Amino acid sequence: MDTAGLAGSNRGSATSMNAGGRDRRADERIDLDRAPGTMIHKGVSIPCEMVDVSLSGCRLRALHPFTAGALESVKVILPIQGMVLSIWGVTQWTTWDQLVGVRFIHPTGRTRNQLAGLLTCLLDESATDVVKAAFAAASAQAGSPIVALEHPLVVQLQSPPREVVEEEFQEAPPPPPPPKRPELRSEYKVLSLEEGDSPAALHLVAEDSILPGNVLDVSQDGCLMRLARPIPVRMNAYAEVDFRLRGLSFRLPGTTTEMYGGQMLEIRFTEMSRRKREDLSQVIVELIEASTAAEKSA
Repeated sequence: MDTAGLAGSNRGSATSMNAGGRDRRADERIDLDRAPGTMIHKGVSIPCEMVDVSLSGCRLRALHPFTAGALESVKVILPIQGMVLSIWGVTQWTTWDQLVGVRFIHPTGRTRNQLAGLLTCLLDESATDVVKAAFAAASAQAGSPIVALEHPLVVQLQSPPREVVEEEFQEAPPPPPPPKRPELRSEYKVLSLEEGDSPAALHLVAEDSILPGNVLDVSQDGCLMRLARPIPVRMNAYAEVDFRLRGLSFRLPGTTTEMYGGQMLEIRFTEMSRRKREDLSQVIVELIEASTAAEKSA
């Protein structure tokens, strides 16, 4: 289609500039009388009023704030002669009162000629019926009321689809292993007990307080006790430990020697009678032998 008539017409203000010296277009600008349109920027639709249009661009007034500025890729949806067009462009300038100048991007000569044909309808009403019929057929074939003057490749380049990265299913990491239980330091055999096997009570003599817990390790010269709750205990304090092993009750004096993590307390026995020492040693040996025999038979 010959577009020389559009480029050479003096209708509108083709050779004028705005107050800022911008928007000088070689092609004729045709007044659209503030027809309702839409500008789409990064997936966001901004309603606008279409001020004018030419073969190379358009001028519009955004009805919502447009702060992106110049050189932004946008899609303009505008009505012409009862038809709705969509075309990609690049913003060239903006003003304080939300005026935006857009330069159209024509991917092919065909889309440029299509736009020229529609603009001809605005200049020559005799061509309206023929052009509208052609575009109505194109719209029906596309199955959309909007006539897209764009190439799919250009749409992809100007507005790349957001890449969706599917996260691979991953099992939750296993819980961290529990902290290693400290071992009772002793030159004698040490009996290790499970939590709850030997409930105990620690009597701090100077403070006249009793702390509940469990004996975990025990030997002839000391024990390792887990307190029922974290509590600071003074070291080298005189104490007495009450606990039971195989039905026998022991109340042994000692001193606090070391604290592990706020709940594990090491106690060294002191002033133990010979009989108590022999009884404790015998029970420890018997329980260790019974535990070893059970492991062998399992």
